[in-house]
Amino acid sequence: MTPFPRLRLLFGLSATVVPVPLVAQSVADSGVFIVRRAGDTVAVERFVRTDSSLTGTLDLRNPRRTSESYRAAVAPDATLPLIEVTVREDQDGGRVKGKIVQRTRVIFKDDSVAVDDMTKSGLETRIIPTGRGAVPYLNLSFALLEQAVRRSKAEGISEIPFFNLGGGQTAAARVASLGRDSLSLAIGAVEFHLRVDSSDRVLGGRIPAQDVVVDRIGGS
Repeated sequence: MTPFPRLRLLFGLSATVVPVPLVAQSVADSGVFIVRRAGDTVAVERFVRTDSSLTGTLDLRNPRRTSESYRAAVAPDATLPLIEVTVREDQDGGRVKGKIVQRTRVIFKDDSVAVDDMTKSGLETRIIPTGRGAVPYLNLSFALLEQAVRRSKAEGISEIPFFNLGGGQTAAARVASLGRDSLSLAIGAVEFHLRVDSSDRVLGGRIPAQDVVVDRIGGS
């Protein structure tokens, strides 16, 4: 269900990281993505998007009850120059936050990313090459896929580099129209068919080769 190998996030931060500097403002959009495979719910993602920020939580229906929360800064060209991801396990139906198993901060600049890694020796920064204007990829996050759609439309480009937060690889995503209100987004051999509206919001979609269907609930 992913175009990349399914790995853990790049690096775990064992101490508190510097928070993403998000400016308080009115909500431009929000919603919930329900992801199903063969009729069974495998993930639920709740997100809030403003002109300068994107925040969300992706709850995975797996044995570890994993929850991946992210906070990102949105630039005027629809890139995400800074993203933080916190991974928790042993969620209890939303009543208990669960234990934190990882924190990761990734900063994008030009054709590289800087990843902060907190170790016993202190804070280390690792530099990894990527494509210019790369969008971070988190498996089953359709809010981040929507960000790639917005970047494609904002810049008038049909190819978007994705930086995999699960392993550090970069892959080119090809965006193509499937009609007036839908498009395909292909990352490697995996192709997403997405329904979109005139505001470039993803309303739902599917991964035909994997029997995966996603529906969006709500929006503002």
